[in-house]
Amino acid sequence: MSGRSAGPAGDPLPQDFLAQLREVEQAYLAQDDPIKQSGYYGGEVRWRKERELILDAVEGAGDFLDVGCANGYLLQCLVEWGRERGAAVTPYGVDQGAGLIALARRRHPQHRDHFWVANAWDWTPPRKFQYVYTLWDCVPESYFSEYVRRLLDRVVTRGGRLIIGAYGKGVPAWEVAGELGARGFTVAGRTETTPMPITRVAWVRAPA
Repeated sequence: MSGRSAGPAGDPLPQDFLAQLREVEQAYLAQDDPIKQSGYYGGEVRWRKERELILDAVEGAGDFLDVGCANGYLLQCLVEWGRERGAAVTPYGVDQGAGLIALARRRHPQHRDHFWVANAWDWTPPRKFQYVYTLWDCVPESYFSEYVRRLLDRVVTRGGRLIIGAYGKGVPAWEVAGELGARGFTVAGRTETTPMPITRVAWVRAPA
């Protein structure tokens, strides 16, 4: 489960990519609806269908970190959906946008200290987590292998799971499991929406 880096291991993220992240934050903050603040415009029914399958990677209780958590609404939903499944997850989040983290802290007042402003590419968390969720495109594709390795090394607890998602926005999503396997990572599980995989999720287990 080594996974060689396809991009520059020691380099910071490109400035144009960071500028895009700031633009995304402003677009999210311009919305009032919590789903649209999360970058989704398909409505509540599709939101659940295309997001709840993240929990297929969760077994039982555990701390759940959402990398790129935006306003914290996805975490709120995962906590509620997890409770229905009998999986009690405790929410944690990190996002590079200070305005979004402020919203997440207001959304989770009992867990205000569970949220951090940082970019996960070079973030060293104060602790590690049983479940860590991220989208594959939180970094440029050439950085993806190194990004996975960093999260496994720095953020996921021993024996925990790194869960990686991809959303297709009307077209088939990026083939997460296949891309992980091609880069030398051992895929522990995968799930996707049907009939067209608008959402694909795969997970890798951190060494025990």
